[in-house]
Amino acid sequence: MIVLAVETATRTGSLAIVAGAACHARTGQSERTHAERLPLEAVAFLAEHGLTPGDVDLFAVIAGPGSFTGIRVGVAAVQGLALAAGRLVVSVPTLEALADGWTPPVPHETTAVFACLDGQRDEVFFSAWVGKGSPVSRQTILVPPKVGRTDEFRRALSTVPEGLPVIVIGPSGSRVAAARESMRSGVVWIDMPVPLAAVAAQTAARHPDRGVRPHALKPNYIRRPDAEVAREKAITISSQNARTPEPWNPGTPEPAAFTITRLSPTDDLSEVEELQRRSFSAAWGEEAIRWELANSNVARLYVLRGATDELLGYCSCWMMLDELHINSLAVDQGARRRGLARRLLAEVFREAVAAGAKSATLEVRQSNQAARALYEGLGFVVEATRRGYYQSPREDALILWHRRLADRV
Repeated sequence: MIVLAVETATRTGSLAIVAGAACHARTGQSERTHAERLPLEAVAFLAEHGLTPGDVDLFAVIAGPGSFTGIRVGVAAVQGLALAAGRLVVSVPTLEALADGWTPPVPHETTAVFACLDGQRDEVFFSAWVGKGSPVSRQTILVPPKVGRTDEFRRALSTVPEGLPVIVIGPSGSRVAAARESMRSGVVWIDMPVPLAAVAAQTAARHPDRGVRPHALKPNYIRRPDAEVAREKAITISSQNARTPEPWNPGTPEPAAFTITRLSPTDDLSEVEELQRRSFSAAWGEEAIRWELANSNVARLYVLRGATDELLGYCSCWMMLDELHINSLAVDQGARRRGLARRLLAEVFREAVAAGAKSATLEVRQSNQAARALYEGLGFVVEATRRGYYQSPREDALILWHRRLADRV
């Protein structure tokens, strides 16, 4: 089995390949950001070992906690690689990887193992287990994963029973260094012994059953990102206030008042399911839609409702790094040819650009002239063809891209 692992939780990051019994790993370059390096650096790393992304049987990623931006970049890069290769991904929490990368000098000695990482904002990410062996058994949790100030970390250390060896594993950093200086006596500090990507790759090789589909990956931030809080606030305001954006084409008739909102896994999705069944031969179903919203950090679902709250259209999409992937778009048959699809996409594009999207892509049946006219009118260009992609009936898919999405908002 060949496993490729990516880690962007730390400033330098790391990459690793497991091929049979061999493990090749290296750290990144702190002079370049993760977004500048990935995913091309991962592809180049594979090439150095005579491999391509298509040769990889399983992907792995350190899913957090760590740098918010770094984690997002790493997860999105692996999602893209795994999606293109049609492979599964194993998600490995950062703190567990820190603990699993340490080899105890006395394999059968019970030890309290703390894993910690600089959390910025004068805080530290940390967790602790009591166990033995290598990787350390984590069946007994001493401190669940959390983020706190240095004094909270010290108090957690004080909860370890007297006489039990205490190991703290973590890379150096300002907050971590401060915690190290004020530790209780008898605590042994271990700098991160191996690149975290190597631990993730080996974990995935041992546990391929933990693999999930790429879109099901969810970053393990522990602390919610500021951008996410701000985005949810904006969405709430948008959902409470009906608004009619400026028309895309002043020459078309003005539609009745409507609202556009972004749904969550707890919302009623039955109307979306019904509209999808009326519009497509291979509908997902309500539970599949809800599962994706609940278990994916990239999935988004927008709905457009009329003046009497009737569902007129929806758009399902993914935000992957700086790309918007439009998966499904439908407008109720009785509401078509009123410019509603354009209005809905205008809101989807606006929020995607605000979240960092630079481009957008989608697939459409070659014979779907109405959809092609819609997207090409918005600036999308056909860049590739997937032969026989659609079933019932079998048909080629055209791959469209909009490379300057910000121009549309």
